[in-house]
Amino acid sequence: MDLTQLAKYIGFSLLVVSVVVYVFVDPVDRLLSYQGPILSGGVLGWYVLISNTPRDKFIENEGEKIPVVSLILRKRAIIFLITGILLIVPWLLPQVYTVVLKLQLLFVFSFASEFVGGFIIGYIIPSLKFTEKLLLFSLGFAGDTIYLLLLYLASNIFNIPSQLLLNSVIILVYGIKFPEGVLFAIYIFRKVGGI
Repeated sequence: MDLTQLAKYIGFSLLVVSVVVYVFVDPVDRLLSYQGPILSGGVLGWYVLISNTPRDKFIENEGEKIPVVSLILRKRAIIFLITGILLIVPWLLPQVYTVVLKLQLLFVFSFASEFVGGFIIGYIIPSLKFTEKLLLFSLGFAGDTIYLLLLYLASNIFNIPSQLLLNSVIILVYGIKFPEGVLFAIYIFRKVGGI
């Protein structure tokens, strides 16, 4: 199975799991599963770009084969990134999340907005240079850390005992953030020739 087919299955699997979590799980776990729609959107955005590019429309750039359209979009990549981030970030604020939990239509819209934001970022990722990808991942990792700290500090807004939230945060860190960091470290080592 090639990488694009694997990305398709992972993207759709993440999307289905995210929908199930958002619909059936308690608000604490739903709050911490914010990465589901973003990651599934990102993987599917990358998949759509790569799978819809003919083989003869790839070009070698910085040791990677990327679609020609990615080079064309490179000058506008910052606009796409900012748009994707603006579609994601407002829904992660604890004050907004409490309102979203009460309004079902807004809840659906927040999920869709996070998915579309992730899709845009995933689509534009191949346009970025290695250092830009490294910077983007670092900012994302820092943002996640700040988000988790903010959730812990704002646990009283959700009427959740801070110990219960801390347990869920620890599961998130070891279940998602640590493997994510390992995968990105492997990417960096391969890129610089360490592996």
